[in-house]
Amino acid sequence: MRILVVASTHREVKQIKDKLHLVHQHRSYLSGHRYGNLLIDVLVTGIGGIFMTYQLTKILGTVNYDLAINIGIAGSFDYFLEQGFVVNVVQDQFADLGIEEKGEFYTLGEKEMLDENSYPFTEEILRSLGNFEIEEVEGLIPVKAVTVNTLHGSVESIKRIREKFNPEIETMDGAAFFYVCLSEKVPFLQIRAISNFVEIRRIESWNIPLAITNLTDVIVSIFDELRID
Repeated sequence: MRILVVASTHREVKQIKDKLHLVHQHRSYLSGHRYGNLLIDVLVTGIGGIFMTYQLTKILGTVNYDLAINIGIAGSFDYFLEQGFVVNVVQDQFADLGIEEKGEFYTLGEKEMLDENSYPFTEEILRSLGNFEIEEVEGLIPVKAVTVNTLHGSVESIKRIREKFNPEIETMDGAAFFYVCLSEKVPFLQIRAISNFVEIRRIESWNIPLAITNLTDVIVSIFDELRID
């Protein structure tokens, strides 16, 4: 089985790579590994949807994968989703792709600049394909995400996002990952760990180490389910 693990930063995948056997370092941002019978490529795209879209489309055009997994940290809109919680993103949406008019924000679909049900969208939402009967994934909390180019850090912007999209988490590249995988018809998962709450920006309150450690444990457990020794 061949798996592609995709993250925005090296920090988010370092602990996972330490548990794999390195086979080949293709580029500084792409490496090949083994884990039992699994062939696992790790791709670091850079932060943001445009970088995710380019790097992911490029590699999916040259290699056939049985599964792509987007991993990383995320901000939570819901205080039930505590720091360190690992979640399964089941739907994602571009939350700042649209038009401002008279102080209001409208999505492209709302202004009829996009057919909101054109593939791979359903009412402008990108949806996952399922958990592929992986017990570790089925045990995770399913969440709704939004993807933004600028992380929210003011009371006004957070309120607008909550009221319009009612998301549970936000990232800067998840919807781009969904869009490419759905378009290329590659099976995929997006697994995220909560590092912070979406609030007035206070980096000192984030817990990135806890999020990455818990995320690593879940991803390795997924590998353990999929591998055959």
